[in-house]
Amino acid sequence: MALPLAVSLATVPVTKDLARGEAEFLRGNAHCDAREFADALSCYDRAAAFGYEVHVMWNNRGVALDALGQHEDAIQAYTRALQRNSVYEIAAYNLGNAFAQLGQFDEAIAAYDRALAIKPDYPDALYDKALLLARFGKTKASLQVYESLVRADTANAVAWTKKGQLLEELNKFEEAIDAYKAATSANPEDGNAWTGLGDALYALERYEEAVEAYDRAIAADPINEEAWNNKGFTFFMLGIHEEALACYEKALAINPTYKQAWYNKGYTFHGINRLEEAVSAYEKAIELHSGDEVLWNNLGNALYNLGRYEESIPYFERGLEVNPKYEIAWNNIGNALNKMGRHSLSLKYHDKSLEIKPDFDYALYAKGHALDNLGRHEEGLELISQSLELNPNYDHAWMAKAEALHRLGRLEEARDALNNALILNGQSEEAWIFRGKILEEMGNALEAERCYEEALQCFRSSLEADPENAEVAYHQGLLLEDLERADEAIDAYAAAASRSHSLDALVRLSSLLLRVGRAADALVPADEARTRHPADPRGWIAAGLAAAALGKTTLVEESLRKAIDLGAVADGSLELAKMLHSIRRDEDALAVLRGIEAPDAVASLLRADIHVNLGRMEEALADCDAAIRTAVEGRDMAYRRKGGLLLALERSKEALAAFDAALGLNPSDPEAWLDAARAWKALGQETRARKMLDHALRLDPDYAEARWLKAEGALED
Repeated sequence: MALPLAVSLATVPVTKDLARGEAEFLRGNAHCDAREFADALSCYDRAAAFGYEVHVMWNNRGVALDALGQHEDAIQAYTRALQRNSVYEIAAYNLGNAFAQLGQFDEAIAAYDRALAIKPDYPDALYDKALLLARFGKTKASLQVYESLVRADTANAVAWTKKGQLLEELNKFEEAIDAYKAATSANPEDGNAWTGLGDALYALERYEEAVEAYDRAIAADPINEEAWNNKGFTFFMLGIHEEALACYEKALAINPTYKQAWYNKGYTFHGINRLEEAVSAYEKAIELHSGDEVLWNNLGNALYNLGRYEESIPYFERGLEVNPKYEIAWNNIGNALNKMGRHSLSLKYHDKSLEIKPDFDYALYAKGHALDNLGRHEEGLELISQSLELNPNYDHAWMAKAEALHRLGRLEEARDALNNALILNGQSEEAWIFRGKILEEMGNALEAERCYEEALQCFRSSLEADPENAEVAYHQGLLLEDLERADEAIDAYAAAASRSHSLDALVRLSSLLLRVGRAADALVPADEARTRHPADPRGWIAAGLAAAALGKTTLVEESLRKAIDLGAVADGSLELAKMLHSIRRDEDALAVLRGIEAPDAVASLLRADIHVNLGRMEEALADCDAAIRTAVEGRDMAYRRKGGLLLALERSKEALAAFDAALGLNPSDPEAWLDAARAWKALGQETRARKMLDHALRLDPDYAEARWLKAEGALED
């Protein structure tokens, strides 16, 4: 809605103060013309202080306040203008606009009617009253106003433009285009008409034509910020991102307080994954207007996409303060909690979202995915399937369905779900990798290898398009490491680390370099990890492991004790105890292990080794029992370790029982069969021992130790 700025001067008695007031008034008008509304407001305030209280000054002060978004104060200014001149139709019209900005539509129509009572043929008041009538659903009455205007004057470009705006409000875009074209025919220099035409063409996805219309608007009015902004977003929809950003800059150079241009700039940065810049643009838009729930949500989304999940949640919450019924923000809080592994807590947020909108497909998918991660696979699968019935074109939901099916052991269905995900998004590295793993489990190694190559090609394509994308390089490294292509994985991790200096990339790089025997090289990224991320114990552990491989015991102890202080008690203590044990500081190693509140099987077996070194065999056996109780995987190894100790103590029957337990857990391990053979031999049962060795050799014909033991005289055929 236009806000007419009056420039006429009332006749007033001239005194020294009034002359100064008039000068401030004129300066204020100049600032308004230059869109320097804060400066204009200061001038009008000084004019009033000098006693320059004419109605025109109060009207223009209201215009400046409206432009600054201070609509309540603007209403007071227009009211003051009308108190000084009750037949001042411009102030009455502007009063209507201010009420409309606040959503007080009854008051707005009353103000427009007041303007029309003063001046019945006041076109702007007619136009905007008609627009409000349309918003009230009184479209027939509204259209009648515009029809009467254009019938009375077919060359009235403003009337045609306003009619086009109303038709857009009614989603009648083809008719709106006809109205705007009539306006531009009547006045080819009407920038507002060309802008409206561009908007209607945009709504019909006729983007190239829309750009042409915006260009005509800009040619007619080079400082038309709306045309620059809308042209920019149209370029974004066409995938021409740099041109889009250049257009927003033009709009903001004209009006630095143009919220929509800041918002669109952020949205464009967001769309091309320049997330830090998106955050900055969104923050600027929020400074200008904090009452927009979508803005708060999008700022949260940008932080979420940066992996800053905890930090994103308060922004979603601010969106909900603006609009408690904003189901997208409720769901996004749940998504952030899911990413942080807090699946149980996420459920109430997904439920709140679904309470507001029961058929919200993204919330159904997200809740289903959370339930699946909680081990409630059937429930999760049901909700994910419901979301896909509503929206079968969401590749992430197909991925989530594949995960649930995979966890239920329904491999063929999981593969089919991934096929659908890849039909929708053939560039999804994650889907190709997951499909490869499922095919491996199904015994189709050749097809799995093809999937991994497809994933690597996707990574390469992504990096060609965005060479600085550290996240893509990091995930490429994960796949290459999994495929045992160590040199290529090292290059990928190094690229990711150099671009982002992320802790994950640095630690992975150090670990892989250590695994391939490059301990000195491994210490470099480990040192960078602990320097750049001093509060995270993982960098200190990486430095400790690399130092241990280099024999730098002082650095090992310093680094691992720091990791323990930072909270990595279990991992840090285990690695430190290993190092101390390796240099025969066994009592110190035991002291470190005592700091682990709930030692796992690995820690218990290390403690057993230390007790053996110290000659404390009974304590070592108790450690093996503790390992057997706590082992999630590898319980057979704990039984074998116990059996070996019992055999050394010449408690052969007990040793045999331990080896039998190991074989029951893992009958395909030739070493366990060899252990059992030794126990039978110790019991004098040569035939049984030979059978155990034969079984070991059937499992591994090249098992040298089994052949050597069988070759001993007592076990010959």
